[in-house]
Amino acid sequence: MNIDWWKVLLALLSLVLAILSARFGQPLIHGNEQAIDVLTTVFSILAGFLIAIIAILGDPVLLPPGTWRAAEMQRKKSIGRLKVHKWLFLLYLVTLAMVFTAHLLGQRYPTITIWLERGYLFFGVLVFILSMRLPGALMKLQEERIDGIIEHRREEDGIKKQHTEQSLKK
Repeated sequence: MNIDWWKVLLALLSLVLAILSARFGQPLIHGNEQAIDVLTTVFSILAGFLIAIIAILGDPVLLPPGTWRAAEMQRKKSIGRLKVHKWLFLLYLVTLAMVFTAHLLGQRYPTITIWLERGYLFFGVLVFILSMRLPGALMKLQEERIDGIIEHRREEDGIKKQHTEQSLKK
């Protein structure tokens, strides 16, 4: 089993930042309607953006041309990515639900409201940090698709991959 220590470190750092933000940021957000509106707007936009990404990734038309084996390998990758994006989307919704619940409970239940504020700050910071990887992941996906199409065209023309790479180096 290979452990990607960079990802483990990033996850731990993200958790620590989220915990610290929840603990020390709660007094700053309590009663600050503008900050709450910004948070709600940002996560609503991110949720919509992520749904668009999920719809694009799930489109079977985007499977690479070629054999069913190539499509099956791409399918497994795509399903894995869709699962990650689904969980990120659900965390966006959890964050928004906590903001909404805290707003509803407001002055009536101050202790619960404080914990909800800590909760949505925790999830907000955590999923915001995790969302920073989205552009890179999308770029990688597009590169893989372009490479797949180029490789398919090479195979159709009877060109071996090694030969083409060597001729490009010349």
